[in-house]
Amino acid sequence: MQVVHATFASGEGKDAVELLKNLGVEIEDYKLIESKSGDLLIINLLYHNVDVLIDKLKNRFDFTNNVHRSLIIFTPDTVIPSNKEKAKKEAYRASRETIVTYAKENSEMSSQLVFLAVVAAIIATLGLILDNTPVIVGAMIIAPVFGPIATMAIGIVLGDLKLLVKGIVVELSIMGIAIVIGAIFGLIIPNVSITHALEVRMLPTLPDLLVALAAGGAGAYALITHVKSQQLVGVVIAAALIPVMATIGVGISLHNVDMIIGASLLLLGNLFTLLLAIIMVFYFKGLKPQWWYESTAKKLIKKSLVVLTISVILLTIPLSIITYNQMVREEPEDVVRQIYREHFGDELESRLFSIDVKDKKVDIILYTPINTDKHYFKLLSDKIKDSLGADYQVIFEIIPTQRLETPL
Repeated sequence: MQVVHATFASGEGKDAVELLKNLGVEIEDYKLIESKSGDLLIINLLYHNVDVLIDKLKNRFDFTNNVHRSLIIFTPDTVIPSNKEKAKKEAYRASRETIVTYAKENSEMSSQLVFLAVVAAIIATLGLILDNTPVIVGAMIIAPVFGPIATMAIGIVLGDLKLLVKGIVVELSIMGIAIVIGAIFGLIIPNVSITHALEVRMLPTLPDLLVALAAGGAGAYALITHVKSQQLVGVVIAAALIPVMATIGVGISLHNVDMIIGASLLLLGNLFTLLLAIIMVFYFKGLKPQWWYESTAKKLIKKSLVVLTISVILLTIPLSIITYNQMVREEPEDVVRQIYREHFGDELESRLFSIDVKDKKVDIILYTPINTDKHYFKLLSDKIKDSLGADYQVIFEIIPTQRLETPL
């Protein structure tokens, strides 16, 4: 539910009430307070077509240029409706004006947005270089990335080209900031290597697109039902692209073409998939443009859906190849791990530290008792060769352990 507080010059409130009656608004859903200093009309927007009502009020009264008029829309914390059965049937969503206000707030190149983008990019870059996941997640929370993407989607659905262009400009600006900062820190920090966090983002897979699709849908749903929803925090983390942007910058500083291409694929895939999901949810939840934008919106939605769908399909081709290669590469490691777990783990009283299979060579690092018979390693090696092939070479790196008992 949303509540409208509309103020008018003295005597104008009656005209507004007549407009509400013509729209079929029931008397218990509004209250007019008249005074010599001005009229206040309070409207509870629970059972009605919110956008039509607000459009009619704005068309009838000029709230922008008249100092005696104002229009305030807000969402109450708690609602106890008089007609609970009717309230259950209504598919509530935020008004178009509320959604547009959110879009405008997130599409302005303010000093605050630039500051947050710079800070988030610095934190994300350091987290990637240090391979520190909590630091990367912190950067995702700070990064103002989801807002401009949502603004682009809102501009498309409402046929508002200005909003669309603003969203694109802000998103590209944040992208540029993150890439430049990633490149700078990659150059000034000594001995930067490819950490696990960087490797994950330079090898995007199909599940990454599914995450973006789900995050975009969840974000759009949370936004259209309650702009101030706490669920948006989780969406911002899931959909944050700032670490991916920073990875491209680090790849530039390291002259690593694979990192640049991989992270760029992930960035474009996530961006297009997020946009596609948000547009679809907004459209099917009934977010409609004002009537004079209707033809523009229809054209924009059709073109955008076609372009985004084709782009996502094209991006799934290289991502499918990377996903398949990942599966093929990891399969031998899984085989070795299973052999060790089933046949030798308890018997050796050892602990497997890591397995690396590359170019027909299996490197195994083990923590094992200092007096372990070499015969066990020969058996383990034979089992691995039986499963993977006789042409595989198995190399053990043993970290000896010793049990010590302290005297009483």
